[in-house]
Formats: sequence, structure tokens, C-alpha cells
Amino acid sequence: MINLRRFFLRAIENRGRALGTPPVKFENRKIIATGPELDVPNGLIYFLTDASGFYLSLPPNTAAIIVHPDGSIDPKSTGGLQEVRPGLYKIIYVDMHDRSDSTQPVSEIALDGEALTLRVLFRYRVVDPVLALGIERPVETLIEHLQTDLAQYIRTHNHNDIADRSNSQEAGKILQFFAQRHATRNRLSRAISIEGIELKEFTGDSEFVSMRRNTLTQQRQTQIEIDLLDRKNEIEKLKAEQKMEIDRLTAKATAETTKLRNEILRETQKQDILLENMRSQTQRRHELLVKAVDAVGQAVEHSSYSRNPSEIKTAINNLLDAIKENSPTIEQPEPPKVGGSASHTPPASNQKIENLTNTLLDLLKPKK
Repeated sequence: MINLRRFFLRAIENRGRALGTPPVKFENRKIIATGPELDVPNGLIYFLTDASGFYLSLPPNTAAIIVHPDGSIDPKSTGGLQEVRPGLYKIIYVDMHDRSDSTQPVSEIALDGEALTLRVLFRYRVVDPVLALGIERPVETLIEHLQTDLAQYIRTHNHNDIADRSNSQEAGKILQFFAQRHATRNRLSRAISIEGIELKEFTGDSEFVSMRRNTLTQQRQTQIEIDLLDRKNEIEKLKAEQKMEIDRLTAKATAETTKLRNEILRETQKQDILLENMRSQTQRRHELLVKAVDAVGQAVEHSSYSRNPSEIKTAINNLLDAIKENSPTIEQPEPPKVGGSASHTPPASNQKIENLTNTLLDLLKPKK
């Protein structure tokens, strides 16, 4: 029995699939279309197998409401085999597409006293077919409410704000205004949702529109000039910062160069002083040695008839010893004192040679 019932249900489904999807046409501003009445027979097959029903085929984005013989309804968003008891069933189609429409022009006085005429284009979609079925003329009702909202929108906004509808932020405010008003209509808002809305026509005072156009043009020009001035100021600021940095680096380089030049000059001066001291000491030593050699020569020449030969001999030996002890190394000079000239003290060895030479020369002088 079970297999026979499945067989007849499968036959009903195959027959329905073979018939294809029936065309469904929705009239202008109509989201509901009446479908066929389906008679499910109460015959011998149903008596024997308890198999009865029909196949529901739905076009894309179309829902169906099945009205049972007892008046109850059963919404269906997808088609397929419907296992129902024998009787006369009515099919009602509901359009689930995104639809668009527009209101009639609405004239009102804006908040700032300007007379305006507006017309809105809106997009809507059915979200609950059963609730939409329970509303008489749902689309016309939606349009009437939107026209009422549009009049309220004009009354509560300035001409200037409405004229700025091209701004994306203002466009969002328009949709928010109408969506909030629509949400207060509980049954209608749960049956149909507003997907988008925008001002389609705008008619205002021609002189005001011309003045506003000129004002917007002037504002754009002013903004461009402000942007250019800001860029110019930024460039000048960068130039000034770069010049300050270059001046700082130049001053730093100049200071380092001056410091290095002064150090080199000081070292050069020190070397000059050292060389001059070395030259003076060498010259002085040479003069002393020449004088000492001359004195020794004179002493040797007159030693045979000198009155005190032993003293002369001793003086010669002491002078020769001093000359031998006189090292050729040059004593380093003391650094020059700040604010005064350096004192050049002859080495002790040179002074000793000079004293011994003078002593020898004194001995060679004839006694008066």
C-alpha cells in the first residue's frame, strides 16, 4: 500500500513538472496576482491509497499563498509537490522582486518660507506575503504614506538643506527620515520594506536656485584658492625649514673649520717657535765653541811664557771637558705665556762653556 501511494504521488509530481511553470503577470502597482483554482479529486485512488495533491510550480522571486477549502492559508516560498486532501484550492501569487515607483509631485512651504515641489523615487520589496495579502491596495497605501511623509519632510527642512540632496551624507539622511516614518506603521512596514529613496524632481524659486548655484560656484572657487594658499604656505614653510637647516649646517661647518684652522695655526706657531729656539741655540753654541777654540789656541800659543801656566792648563782642561759634556740635543722651550713673550734661557752647558772661556781669556791677559 505504501509503495502504491508513493507511485501515485510521484505520478502527480511528474505530471506537474511536465506542465512547466505557468506565466504570472503582475499589474502596475500590484504585488498580488490571482492564480488558478486547483481541484484535487476525491476518487477511488484516494480511497485506496490515501494519495492526493498537486504540484506547485513557481517563477523566480515569486511566492505563493495556498488557500485551502476551509479558508486557511499556507504561504510557500518554493514550489514542489503539495500533499493535500481532496478539495478546491486557490493559488495567490505574490511578487518578491525589488520594485521601484515614484510619488506624485508634492508642494509645500519649507521651514525657511520657500515654496517647494518635490517628487521621490523609491524602491521597495515584499518581506511578508501573508501580511501584504491582508492589506488592501498595499502599494497605493505605501505611496500615500510616502507623499504624506514628503510633505512633512519639506515642512521640517530648509530650502538650502533640501537642495543639497546630491551630497551622499544628505542622501543618507533622506532615507533615514522616510525609513523612520515608515517604521511607525507597524503592519505595513512588516509587510513591505523600503530599500532606497531619492528625490527625483525638485522645483523651487528660480531666483533662489540661481543664487544658490552662484554661491556654490563661489564657494568652490574660494575653497580652491584656500587649498592653493595652504599649499603655498606649506611650500614656504618647507623652504624656511630647509634654509634654517642649511644655515645651521653651514654655521656648524664654519665653526669646525675655524676651530681646525686655529688649531693648525697654533701648532704652526709652536713649531715656528721651536725651530727658532733650535736655530738660536745652535747659533749660540756655534759662537761659543768658536770663541772657546780661539781661547784655547791663544792659551797654547802663549803657554811657554805665561806667568801662570798651571792655571792656564787647568782652565784649558776644564773648558775642553765642558765642550765634551755639551750634548748636541736641544732643550725644549717652555710654552709661551699668555699675554707675554717667551723667555729664552740659555742651557746650563752653554753658560758653563762661556764662563770657562771668559776665565781662560782673563788668564791670558797681561798683568798690569
